[in-house]
Amino acid sequence: MKKICFSLIILLTFCGAASAHIIYTTEAGSLGLISVSNETSSELSGIEYNGGNGSVVASYWENNTSNGAGNSKIILITPTEDTTLSGDTAVRFSSSETLSSPIDDDPIVLEGSYGTPIICGTNSGGSLYLATGASLREYKTSDFRFYNTYTYLSDDLVPSPEIKAVTKNDSRVYVLVALNNNISNDIVVTLDGTLNPKSEYSGKWEVSTSKNTYTMNFISDSRIVVGADDGVYRVTNALTASLVSSDYPVVAIQKDTGKGFYYITQSETEGGKTNSLYHYTTTDTNPSALLTATGDGAQLVKDSKYNVLGVMIGEQITLVNMEDDSFIQTYSSTNLSGKPISIAASSTSGNSADTSSGCMIGGAGLAMMAALLASLKYKRA
Repeated sequence: MKKICFSLIILLTFCGAASAHIIYTTEAGSLGLISVSNETSSELSGIEYNGGNGSVVASYWENNTSNGAGNSKIILITPTEDTTLSGDTAVRFSSSETLSSPIDDDPIVLEGSYGTPIICGTNSGGSLYLATGASLREYKTSDFRFYNTYTYLSDDLVPSPEIKAVTKNDSRVYVLVALNNNISNDIVVTLDGTLNPKSEYSGKWEVSTSKNTYTMNFISDSRIVVGADDGVYRVTNALTASLVSSDYPVVAIQKDTGKGFYYITQSETEGGKTNSLYHYTTTDTNPSALLTATGDGAQLVKDSKYNVLGVMIGEQITLVNMEDDSFIQTYSSTNLSGKPISIAASSTSGNSADTSSGCMIGGAGLAMMAALLASLKYKRA
């Protein structure tokens, strides 16, 4: 029995294991890797692949229907503004270990997507969402064909709506729409997976502040928070509550390991943009800046294996130990071989094998577990 339990533990340990690295792109479209080995150390591998100008990177969950399990993939998207072409293009990578060798010999064409997209995968792994302008488009991960779209329509009152952020859970897609007028508050649009605004699962949450909004994310207990001109707000379908005030716009948010979150503010000065990183907790609701840097970069990602925060701020990337907010390492644009413009965790998880844990056990793993359990039952009998 002890041997059986030990075998189960080993199996589950391998199931839960995942790579723990940070990937990034530069202005020139180069794709680079920072390897994270533990909570206190990292190593810059540098540029692994050269894409097109302005390329951005993200990891997403793919539903591999051939074995009923899923896997994490990396996608590098090169934007185009030329509407005479079919759309943006992309190449995929199977993992951070294969960044020099994309899966695709020829780039994928993302029909109808023009310009730098906001990228959001799904927990089921069946689709990838890309937002540009006022439109959110769905592409099937099996072949990246264009499948569905949602557009927030403009009118005289709202002549130029713009999607600022997209996130999701198992049942809904959340879209932050800036209305870009001085009359109406910005809104969070909730949609089901089909992007049907008339579905019973769809709706609109007003962000009750007259200030502009810029970003959105989940924090603990699946709460949605929004970054605005004057701080961070928690938003539900009936209430907007201020969590922290800011003198400058909040442009990036990432949950921490507890009930708080990190955020970046960005101000415009004559010399350019100044960015500051803060950590809001239940015991420090008016935090001081942990880090300040100048430049355009402002993005946060979390490596959940080692609880390392990746901070693209100004023209550098800094890694932060989320347990004590100590700095692990800072890489300048010189180190990175260019100014960073996007950052992502190298892997993600999902539930395409019909499990809520994100732990995907393929057919062989399930068979092994069944055999072990049957053996345990036989011996106990």
